[in-house]
This record gives sequence, C-alpha cells and structure tokens, in this order.
Amino acid sequence: MKPDIQIIPKLWTTIPEAIRNRVGREPGPQRAMLEEEHLLIILHQIPGPDDASRRPALFWRQPDGTWKSSPDAGGHLALQNHLASFSARLDELDKAEHIAQTATEYHKVLEAIAPVLRSSRGLHRALQQAREFVKADRDLINLRDQAASIERNAELLLQDAQFGLNFTVAKQAEAQAQSAQRMANTSHRLNVLAALFLPLTALTGLFSMSIRGPLEDKPVNFWLIAVIGVLVGMVMSSVVVARR
Repeated sequence: MKPDIQIIPKLWTTIPEAIRNRVGREPGPQRAMLEEEHLLIILHQIPGPDDASRRPALFWRQPDGTWKSSPDAGGHLALQNHLASFSARLDELDKAEHIAQTATEYHKVLEAIAPVLRSSRGLHRALQQAREFVKADRDLINLRDQAASIERNAELLLQDAQFGLNFTVAKQAEAQAQSAQRMANTSHRLNVLAALFLPLTALTGLFSMSIRGPLEDKPVNFWLIAVIGVLVGMVMSSVVVARR
C-alpha cells in the first residue's frame, strides 16, 4: 500500500488534523481553510504556458500570528514575495507586449498571460477567504488588496495584447487587400494594352507573309491596314474596360 503523501510538510507537526484531512497529494484549487485558529493558505506558484501541473505554495498562520511557508521559508515575508513575483512577471509580459510587432509575437504574449491571469484570480479568491477567516489581521487586508490589483493588471494586460493582435491582423489584411488591388489594376492595364495591339499585331503578321493577293504593296494599303488594326484594337480594349 502506498503511503499517504500530502503536500503539507511533515515538519508541520502541530497543524490540526482537521486541516490535514482536507489536503491531498495535489494542491487543488487555491483556497484558504481555518481550523482551531490555524489558517492554511494553499496557493499556486507562477505557471508557465506549457505547465501541465500546478506547483503548490503553502502559507500557515498559527494562532499566535506567526507564519510558516513552503517550499520557500520566510513565513509572512515569503507570502509577500509570492505576490511580488506575480507583479514582476506581469511587468515582464507588459514589456513584451509593448515591443510586439507581429501576430506571432502577440500570440506568445497571450499564451504567457492566460495562465498567469487564471492563477491571479485564484490568488485573489484565496486571500479574500483568508481575510474573512481572520478579520483582525491587517496584513491580510493589504495582501488581499494587492492580489486584487494583480488580477486587474493581468486582465488589462490581456486586453491590451488582444487589441494589439487584432490591430496587427487587421493591418496585415488591409495591406494584403491594397496589394491585391494594385495587382488587379496592373493586370487590367496589361489586358487593355494587349487588346489594343493584338489585332494590329495579327494583321501585321498576316500581311507580311509572301503571298500574292488583291492588295498591292502601296502606302495607301499600308495605312488602311494600320487604321483597321487600330480600330479593331480600340473596340476590343473598350470591351475589356466595359467588362471590368
């Protein structure tokens, strides 16, 4: 039989059994629980875009107001550093969003922001629960408000990245449409020129053949053929323009 493994450190021997019985091998959702004046806050470390599992960060407030934390020691200071790490991560992503120029760059920023936003929402919710459990602790109020600010900043950053991506995609689509329009205009001009000179070219090639015919090699006949070719070309080019 496998031993009952928990995320709660074994050295935390004085934590109530009622809390231990509510914690398993996985951290589960971010939350706070209070038993016998012992407050346990289960949070998640900052997730990455490809993280499949959640890494826990535990903070235990004892009845006398002292704190312990895991995996990082430091107690209450470690909890402050935990929130500061979220703020620092959002600052990094904000800089990446400002320098993003292409849709790929914006997509990478969005991939990194999404899990941070989800985790920050759980962070805010857990600290709100802790604040309701221990209303006399002013530090929990400040931490709760800081978590709310982190969640708000993450939401705004996600919106900015989405707007930037939409604008970039629309700008590229507009540039492609303009390029397609220029190509269509160029193709149309070539068609008009081809329609204009094709009859003249055909007549020139036909009457340049060494075949005896009713038309004598005189200047008047040359100009007659040229005028006929130009007229036919103008008619054909008019048809091309009208169809467009």
